[in-house]
Amino acid sequence: MVKRVLALLACAACQGQGEPAGPGSASGVAIGVDIGSAIGAPADATEASDAAAASDALAELDPDARPRPAEPDELPAPADTARVIAELGAIPAWQAVVDRAQLLGRRRQHGVVYGRVGPEILIPGPVPEATDAGVAPDAGLVKSPYVWLIDDTDGNGALGIRIALGDKAREGDRIAAGGAWQLDAERRWFWKPDAIQPLPPAPPGDLKEPPPAAPSHAIASGELPPGARTIGVARDGDAVYFQIVGPVPLADGDGWQVADQLGSPTVAIMNLPGERASYGGQDMRSADERWQLKRGQTYWVRIGKVRKRGLDKPALVNARTAPVRVL
Repeated sequence: MVKRVLALLACAACQGQGEPAGPGSASGVAIGVDIGSAIGAPADATEASDAAAASDALAELDPDARPRPAEPDELPAPADTARVIAELGAIPAWQAVVDRAQLLGRRRQHGVVYGRVGPEILIPGPVPEATDAGVAPDAGLVKSPYVWLIDDTDGNGALGIRIALGDKAREGDRIAAGGAWQLDAERRWFWKPDAIQPLPPAPPGDLKEPPPAAPSHAIASGELPPGARTIGVARDGDAVYFQIVGPVPLADGDGWQVADQLGSPTVAIMNLPGERASYGGQDMRSADERWQLKRGQTYWVRIGKVRKRGLDKPALVNARTAPVRVL
């Protein structure tokens, strides 16, 4: 058997020495030839038979010599998402709202945003003509040209932007989208992309609360979750309930003055998801991109770390979920 193997190998070596290497390739593979078919592909049936025989013979001598498929742990590792995002210079979807003044298409500015593709955005349909009875039928909702691009870094799915995506990605995909802000005929901001790149899925979140079906700054109503505490005794990561005891913040990032109930001293300054100051104070957020809370109404949120500032100053807290009006 060993003699047979050596003879086959010597024959293959003689056949491989007849032609010089082709131009542009040290291995003799011509430019433009499919690499998979040029390397290790026998020229005719005889060579194919010899190659198979040699492979079988080697397998008899050494079972590990036969090529084997890659094991799952040998497959290429998934892309380093953080590195890909950094190389693209991409920012989370809602950060593009905060930085809108630097990302305007009419000024030929450009940026890259990333997030998870959400559901289609529905809008009221055209109002039909009135019937003979003089009552106009309900127009209902129709598809708009936009879908949501949900920020998966802040707000537990409550923050998102309109994007004119077309058929370039599907709901649930995580993407990076190069482009800029534009205004449509209804004076609504939307992101107009000029390039789309898929991204690996985001790591799973650590919040107990399920994300909303779609981003919105409309205040939902609901019951208090189990274990909720008043803001006055809140600890890191708690679900807390509170009332607004101060005026509406003059600017994003100023925070809401909150306490256990109206009339009590302020115990904390709370920033809701996405409430960050714009660079240079150039804020261009629309009314539906801001939270609207009312004094005397009880709300609850899940908070992050409680940052205490001494006995004479209220603590600083950031909400990690959208505010819910307590029924």
